[in-house]
Amino acid sequence: MDRMLYTAMTGATEMVHAQTITANNLANASTTGFKKDLAVMMHHPVRREDDSRHYAVATTKTQDFEQGHRIQTNRALDVAVDGEGWLAVAGQNGSTGYSRAGSLNVSADGFLRDRSGRMVLGNEGAVSIPPNSRVEIASDGTVNVFGTGEFEGDLAIVDRIMLVNPKISEMEKSEDGLFRMKDGTEAEPAAEVQLVSGALEGSNVSPIESMAQMIQMSRQYEMQVKMMKKADELAGRSSSILRIT
Repeated sequence: MDRMLYTAMTGATEMVHAQTITANNLANASTTGFKKDLAVMMHHPVRREDDSRHYAVATTKTQDFEQGHRIQTNRALDVAVDGEGWLAVAGQNGSTGYSRAGSLNVSADGFLRDRSGRMVLGNEGAVSIPPNSRVEIASDGTVNVFGTGEFEGDLAIVDRIMLVNPKISEMEKSEDGLFRMKDGTEAEPAAEVQLVSGALEGSNVSPIESMAQMIQMSRQYEMQVKMMKKADELAGRSSSILRIT
């Protein structure tokens, strides 16, 4: 009975983990450039490879890299990656990460940052914008600044946003939500990656699909709980028979 009970118990535990993953996806259904996590169930032996008892483990080692729908904003600092590719940004620990969230702003300290406050990286490092400037971003990532006031009409190129296009199989999602290279290196700039100005890429999470998954997982959890109760009931009957004999 212990095998049945252990299998049902671990199944119920990991189903809760899978529900957490789906709930996080649902919460990010409107997050720009978000790539949904996929809950993958794997089985492992309890003690050793030849152990007949296995338990289920839910992991999030993979993501769905399907592109989200494009949202037209007509805002100069909103950019969407056209097709494959990524924007390079600086993570909290200073390491380079890659994102498709193109809602950018110029911070008070003059740096181009994403909606999470991370500095956008260019070929010359963090992209710095001169004060009192109007910014436009070209399709190749070139950051053009135009003077205002007495400098109206003056044009300068301050940098070019670093755009990369590594193989998806070579990338993994970090805890901060950015993608990085699995081997710890930095991706090479890719000149073929293009941007669409005045637009954003939406999340690739379908709220309806995620809600349906939540309902299905809830039912599977209830089934695992019923199996645990049944295992306990059978164990009790077995004990009664042994006492009689």
